[in-house]
This record gives sequence, C-alpha cells and structure tokens, in this order.
Amino acid sequence: MKYRTSYAVRAAEMNPDYTLKAHYVGMYFQECFAEYAASRNVAAFDVEKRGLTWLTSDVKMEFVGQMPRWRELVDVDVWLYKTTAARMYVNFRMYHGSSEIAKGATIQLIADINTRRPVRAEQIAEAFDLDSDVVFDDPFGKITQFDNGCCASEGMSQTIQTVRFDDLDFNHHLNNVRYIPRGLEAIPIDYRLTHRLVSCRLKYEREAKFNDEILSVCTRRGDSFTHELIRVSDNVRLCQMMSSFDAPSR
Repeated sequence: MKYRTSYAVRAAEMNPDYTLKAHYVGMYFQECFAEYAASRNVAAFDVEKRGLTWLTSDVKMEFVGQMPRWRELVDVDVWLYKTTAARMYVNFRMYHGSSEIAKGATIQLIADINTRRPVRAEQIAEAFDLDSDVVFDDPFGKITQFDNGCCASEGMSQTIQTVRFDDLDFNHHLNNVRYIPRGLEAIPIDYRLTHRLVSCRLKYEREAKFNDEILSVCTRRGDSFTHELIRVSDNVRLCQMMSSFDAPSR
C-alpha cells in the first residue's frame, strides 16, 4: 500500500532558474514518510513515548525528469517494500503531473533513544502495509571512494562547514537530508553551474551535532564524485556519498 501527499514548490526550495533543488526531493520524501508514520501512530513523537527514535542508515535517489518550478505541485508516493528484524526498506516515487521526476530507496531503523543503538523493529514495521513495487534492484551497494592518486582521478576539492541550530532534527543531530548539500558543496562552482545532479547514494555512519565543524571532501572521475563528510574535531567520518551528474548544458 502506498501513501501519497502533494506539495507545492516554495521559493526557499528553488534554484536560480525557479526549479526545485534536487536535494529537496529528499525533504519531500522525509515529510511524506513522516506523515505516513503519523497516520499509523508511529511518528517520531509517538515512538519517543516508548523510548525509541527513527534513524536513517542508507539512501539512494535518482532524478529522472524535469524538476517542477515555483508553486507547481508535486505528488509523492511512499511505501514499505520489505522488512527484516531491524530494518525497514522504504521506497518513494515523485511525480509532476503524469511524469515521474524522481525515485528513491532508503533503509530506516528504530533505535533506543538513549543508547542510539538499533533495536528490533517488528512492532513498528507491522503498523504499515507492504507494497511490492521495486524501485532499484540493488540500491545499497558499497561506496568505494575514488583514489585521488589514481590516473583516472581528476582531482580532489574540499570545504569546511559548521552545523547550525537550524540544521538539527528531532534527534538534535544534523538532519540526514542536509548531508546532501554539504557533500555537494565541495564540488567547484563552475562545474555545478553547468551540470545537473542525476543520482546520489549515501551511507550514514555517525551523527553530527550542533556546532560541529564538518570537512566535506570530494574526488572526481568524469561526471561522478565520491564524497566524505568528516568531523574536524576527532577526524571521524560521518557519511560517505556518491553523486553523478549529466553532461554540461548546451
């Protein structure tokens, strides 16, 4: 069973050309799934009463169509594809009119709110109905960082950013969707202005907190990049990411 919600693109979510920024697809998925969970009484504020919280461990998204423009409507479908003892595989598709513009797959976990360690998720998962719609055959393959010393590599770039209060989620950690623009921020601006993001894959490893300085490092091969987000204070990697772009605009 799928759950659908519609959203209008807001001014704060658009590119200079008035189209929706690609990483806001993740925001819309996050919002839609939260509404779905709330309708089943297992949203974050519901499971918190049981001493539990939601975590995301993996994400893959592809952007397959023209992004909508300011004030245009998008429809988001979310559903549980399958579950294991500790994992819930949650997929989504996004539409503008009759055209699919984005799709994605995620792994959602339930964790002890104090220890942050994943726990068995069956009681939460049983609140949802499963739907067999497959978005990707193998979405969560290992991310292998490009070697900057390899002859195929085309260079590395980096930047440092600080986690702001407005970046925090209900766990008081950097919202998982905000890792995407932080990873992309290390890509040189000249490239970003002439290319379009077509896919991204993230593996979350640690949580970032308020005022953490995060080093964003990316390495390029052709139109693909690998990314690492590293906490400066202890050199701990927080997230790995891979992104791919289309050919330069003509």
